[in-house]
Amino acid sequence: MYAPRKFKKAFMERLLLSLQVAGLTSKSMGLRERRDAVRLSSDVAMASARGRAAPWARALVARHAAEGRNEPLLRRIMGGDGYERAAAAAGGRKEARSRRIVRRSQRVCSSRRKRRSLAMAAASVGGALAARRLVKGRLRLLRRLVPGAGALRGFSLLSETLDYVVCLKTQVELMQSLCKGSQQQQQQKLQLG
Repeated sequence: MYAPRKFKKAFMERLLLSLQVAGLTSKSMGLRERRDAVRLSSDVAMASARGRAAPWARALVARHAAEGRNEPLLRRIMGGDGYERAAAAAGGRKEARSRRIVRRSQRVCSSRRKRRSLAMAAASVGGALAARRLVKGRLRLLRRLVPGAGALRGFSLLSETLDYVVCLKTQVELMQSLCKGSQQQQQQKLQLG
């Protein structure tokens, strides 16, 4: 894994910098735009603090780069070179996505035959097959939830999921501390004003 304190410090520095660059103090931003900018800034800061070694970090930034409406904000936060790398990664992601769609449609077409054969096998083998099917279904769900985990299998998938969840927990803690600090600052202004 990595050093949690070092990650938390790097994450906080990058988050504050990206929020500042995003211009969230602008009065012209609507509530929805501000929310999207905070989410984008937070995700990019978390991914860059974690580093390019984690597949979920690269996939998270690539997902944001794939959305056209995020381009100006991502360019401001990541700079020109960082955005170009993320956009290139997002381009490769589209090809993988189309392959997944084809595979999914093939699975849907053959699912009736599988259901019949699984029902017959479950009747004969019993709980072992049902447990294996349950585990496969949950691993499939994890692959959908964790960015960049589509190609991972078994223990590497569980390791990346754990890493991603720890980083999300840190993200929530930092956002909560920023909210508390903001509220305390507003209360002090009201008391002094």
